[in-house]
Amino acid sequence: MHSYLIKGICSIFLLFFFSAHSQQNKEDTYTFFGIIPNTVDAQLYRKLKNSPDVTTRLQLIEKIAQIHLQAGNTDSITYYGDLLKTTALKENIPNKPLYLSIANHIIGHGKLKNGLYDAAMKHFIEGITNSSVPEMQTMHYKHQLGLGIVYLEQKKYELALPIFESCIAESNTKETIILAGKFLGDIYFYKNNTEKAKSYYFSVLEDLPDTPNKTSIEVRLKLGRLELFSDRTIKAMEYFMPAKEQAQENHFYDLYIEAVYQIGRVYYKLEDYDSAEMILNSAYVNAVQWNRLELQKRVIEMLKGLYATRGNYKNAYALMTQYVDISNRITTKQNKKIVKELEVKYQTLQKEKEILSLKEERLLKESELERQRTIKKAFLIGFLAVLLPIVGLLFMYFQKLKTQIALNKSQEEVNTQKVYGLMKDQELNLIKATMEGQDKERQRLARELHDSVGGNLASIKLQLSNSDKTDDQEASIIKQVDETYNQVRDFSHNLIPKKFQKNPITSLIKEYINNVINGSGQQISFHPYPKNQINQISPTLTEELFKIIQELLTNCLKHAKAKNIDIYLNHHDDSIQLLFEDDGIGFESGKAVDGIGFKNIKTRLSNLSGNMFIDSVIQRGTVINIEVPVA
Repeated sequence: MHSYLIKGICSIFLLFFFSAHSQQNKEDTYTFFGIIPNTVDAQLYRKLKNSPDVTTRLQLIEKIAQIHLQAGNTDSITYYGDLLKTTALKENIPNKPLYLSIANHIIGHGKLKNGLYDAAMKHFIEGITNSSVPEMQTMHYKHQLGLGIVYLEQKKYELALPIFESCIAESNTKETIILAGKFLGDIYFYKNNTEKAKSYYFSVLEDLPDTPNKTSIEVRLKLGRLELFSDRTIKAMEYFMPAKEQAQENHFYDLYIEAVYQIGRVYYKLEDYDSAEMILNSAYVNAVQWNRLELQKRVIEMLKGLYATRGNYKNAYALMTQYVDISNRITTKQNKKIVKELEVKYQTLQKEKEILSLKEERLLKESELERQRTIKKAFLIGFLAVLLPIVGLLFMYFQKLKTQIALNKSQEEVNTQKVYGLMKDQELNLIKATMEGQDKERQRLARELHDSVGGNLASIKLQLSNSDKTDDQEASIIKQVDETYNQVRDFSHNLIPKKFQKNPITSLIKEYINNVINGSGQQISFHPYPKNQINQISPTLTEELFKIIQELLTNCLKHAKAKNIDIYLNHHDDSIQLLFEDDGIGFESGKAVDGIGFKNIKTRLSNLSGNMFIDSVIQRGTVINIEVPVA
């Protein structure tokens, strides 16, 4: 399936490459990079190779790494950042801490561009720890900005906001202040506070020179996205098109890919699906070439929606399989345990700094209070007689208020316990009713088997034991055997609900989803492919799949807080593939504890020899992939 997708993309790429001038305006062309453009002067590589001096080599490595950082070449950024770090560690040089700090900054941004946020956090926290403000103020705040970007991309705005505000308040470097303002705009951009985001963005543009630079292009891309969010597509294109041209002219290839992706989103919004497909495939090919994993996921999500809109569910499912593969690659490259330890150490240091600051502030306040007490002591003695009754009344009021709060809290706990008890009683009643129903059904089947099948078999046995059988007796025995067979067959058919025998599974699932939509208001879509083959699977497997989808929808509606749910059911080769995707709050896959619903699903899959994969990230939704073999 993966090779089929790549071949399709390459075919679209060739078609679009040779017909770009006939389908777009002269200025509106898109470049597919067969190889990553080299923005580094070959002379720098020769100097690096032939330089015997360690300091010169470190300077050249840093210069090459910074050029790749501007171009957005993630693999080269990480390679030269690592080379700078290992070279500085091996050599005994005076400026070793500075080069190690620069190396951490470069590697962190390389990881960041790949969406490896935990790995990026590790390097930025190391940089902050090893770059004190008195000795390396510029690098210290560069690492602070990097850490803030990680929290921003992880949607931890409450952690990112104070970092950027402190950079503006404490840094004396204009570049740091401008970037911090830009990232504050990004926070309000992601929080849908359009006016505040625009205010920061326009303020940043005023402080930047008129000549195009990376920060100004990034800001214009964000302004274009704000216009697109408000459905002002023409205004959005007025930002995206110049940003695309300026990024390519200045070799900012990461921003070029981002601009192309945003232009593809405009065409998709305008329902010009042919143009959107070609442009988004251009962005995808370049994102793959640059190894931009997070951008690949975003482009795949957009293409998946495009194919689903056009009814091409086969390609949509193939793209979701690719999406899961990229998510696995990102997860594999993270080292959450080490990063969490570093993050805790960093936050501990920050709290210790706050505590020291508070202690100093407290000492100053105590000194001032002591001075004021000395001056006002005489006045306080005069008012003491008046204040004592007031204090007594206030104390009594406070005690009464405290008692009332405790009483309210106690009553709330009692009510909670009552509700919990009622829920438990209801659950027990349901279980009891279910068990009673099962017992009655077992008793009924036992009676039927004893009275009908058992009676027939006993009669047959007696007749067979008689050695002198006539033709009429033999015919009677055959008739009773036939009746017994039909009775057993009827029992087996009655064990499977009639709705799964008489109705196709696609109709049952659509009917169930429509009932859920009417009751919940969620947007739920169901895509079976190919429909005829899916409707031909056995009633037993039909019943199990239906119950698995019921469990998944129930869990999603209870916990995910999702607005959109997509269900794909594919019959491919000798297996049934079920893909369940929502845009809810997500969860950490490694820390989640299976509830009753997931345990039931795993039990059903175990009986069917099926397997399940779950990909979920907090605030980014959940993807569940289930595959069951078809006998």
